[in-house]
Amino acid sequence: MSLAKSLGLLGRRTATSAVLAGGLRNQTSGFSTSVFGQQAAAEPSTSTFSALESRLNLKFKDSGLMEQVCTHRSYEQGRGVSNERLVWIGKRVLNLHVGEHLQKTYPNLPPETLQDVQHANFGLMGLAEVAKHFGMQPAMRWTPVVKEAPQVGLTKVLGKSVQALIGAIYQDQGDAAAKRFIAKHIVHSKPVDVENVMVIKNPKLMLRALCKRKELQYPVARILKETGRFTSSPVFIVGIFTGTRMVGMGYGSSIKMAEYRAAKDALLKHYAKEIKGIDIGEEEEDGDFTFVPQENDDAKVGITGHA
Repeated sequence: MSLAKSLGLLGRRTATSAVLAGGLRNQTSGFSTSVFGQQAAAEPSTSTFSALESRLNLKFKDSGLMEQVCTHRSYEQGRGVSNERLVWIGKRVLNLHVGEHLQKTYPNLPPETLQDVQHANFGLMGLAEVAKHFGMQPAMRWTPVVKEAPQVGLTKVLGKSVQALIGAIYQDQGDAAAKRFIAKHIVHSKPVDVENVMVIKNPKLMLRALCKRKELQYPVARILKETGRFTSSPVFIVGIFTGTRMVGMGYGSSIKMAEYRAAKDALLKHYAKEIKGIDIGEEEEDGDFTFVPQENDDAKVGITGHA
C-alpha cells in the first residue's frame, strides 16, 4: 500500500474516532445531567414567600420574615440573614407546647418515654413531613453539601424550617398565636405513635411491679381459648387478670408467647392511656396578679391574686 493511501486511511479513521468520541461525550454529558445531577432550582421570589404565608393563613408584620424562615445558614455561605436564630427559639417553643400536650394526653407515661415519643413524632423527620405538607420546598433557600445529590440533608433543612416558622410566629405575633398554630398544624395533624416507641423488654415482670405499686392483686394468666394444641399450628388466647378484672389479652402459637403479648397489652393500656379532648390551643384566662409593696421596714413584696 502506498504512503498516500495509508495516510488517507489513517485520516479517515482519526475523523471517525473523533466523531464517535464527540458523540460519546455528548451522551455521557446527557447521562450525567439526567441521572447524577439535577437542574438548579429556580430562586424563590417574593411572590413565593407571600403565597406560602397566605397558604398558612399567616400575616407577618415584618414583610421579610417568611423569607428569613426559608433561608438556611448554608445559603450563600451564610453571608446574609438566615433562619438560625428563629430555629433556636422555635425549637424551644415547640418543645414546650408539644410537651404540655403529651403530658396532659398521656398522664401515665414515664418522663423518659414522653421524651422518646416527642422525639419520634415531632423531631426533625416528623417536622420535615409537616414542611412538605405546607409546601415549603419551593421556597427553601439552601446549598446542598453534595451538589450532585441535592436530596442529601433536605430532611434536616425542612425540619428546621418548621422550627424557624414557629419561632417567627412567636417573635412576630406572640406565644398564644404560636401555641394555636402548633395545636392546629402539628399536634393534631397526625396520630401520635406511642406503642412502637415505648420499650417493653420484660412485660410480665414490669406488670407485676406495676400491680404492686398500684396495690392491685397479683396478675394471673388464664387461657381463654385454644385450638390445635396437638397440631403443628396451635393458637392460644390468654387473658391477664388482677382479681376478677381482665387487664390484658394476647394470642400466640404457644402459651408463653400469648402470656407475653397479654402482659404487654396490659402495660400499653395503662401507660398509653389517652385522655381525649386535650387542646393546648385553647387560651386560658390567667388571674390578674398585682404586686403590692408591703409597708414595713423590710420592704417585702407581697402578691395579691384576683381571680
